[in-house]
Parts: sequence; C-alpha cells; structure tokens
Amino acid sequence: MTAGEVVFSVTGLEFSYSQAPSNMKSVLQAGWLLTVAVGNIIVLIIAEAAQLPDKWAEYILFASLLVLVCIIFAIMAYFYVYTDPSKIEAQFNQNDPDEKRKKSLEMARKDSFGYNKEKRPSSDSSSDSSSDEEEKKQTKI
Repeated sequence: MTAGEVVFSVTGLEFSYSQAPSNMKSVLQAGWLLTVAVGNIIVLIIAEAAQLPDKWAEYILFASLLVLVCIIFAIMAYFYVYTDPSKIEAQFNQNDPDEKRKKSLEMARKDSFGYNKEKRPSSDSSSDSSSDEEEKKQTKI
C-alpha cells in the first residue's frame, strides 16, 4: 500500500502542478498536502473508532474504503476536461498585458536603489546633510 501511495502522490502532484496557472501552483501544492494530512487524520479516526479485533478485518475495511474512493475518482475523471497550461498562461497574459512592464519597472527601481546605496560614500559629520538629501531623493524615486 505504501508503494501505491508513493506512486499516487507523485502522479497527483504532477497533474495538479501541470494543470494550474503559474500564480496558483503553490496554492495547489499546499492544497494537495492539506488533503494528505486530512486523509491521514481520517485513517487515524477510523482505525481508533473501528476497534476491530483482527488486523485482516482492518485491512478489509481500508481496502473497501479505497475501492469506494477509486470509484469516486473514476467518476470525477470521466467528467474532467483537460486544460492546456499554455492556454491558461496566454489568458493571464492577455488579461494583464502591462503586468510585465510594471514588474520590469519595479525591478529596475529596486536595482537602481541597491546600486545607489552601494555607491554612497561613508557618512561623516560634514556630509550628514548631503546624505539626508540623497536619501530623500532615493525615497522619491
């Protein structure tokens, strides 16, 4: 069962990652891990609540629950419509065409601020007023 869970986990993570838009990939990864955690809690609750005397009976219980989940997944897969990730990315780029321009301007500002900060002369008592003026100019940028 552990080998099956490993194979299922890798496949599910890859599928959810490939079907998500770029700005939702981390959310889907977190959702996947959350459902794994909830599933482990469900197994814990069922194992403690069932109080089955034999291990084979517990195995049959979990195997039947697994078959039920497989049937549910088969139904969901039948109605699933595959989405092409490149089309999703194209939609996001079409909805926000100047997003890249905003990001590049923001990065340019950050780079120039970091560059000016590195090139700033060491401050001593005679240049305190000039360094204050430089800081004001940089904050305005």
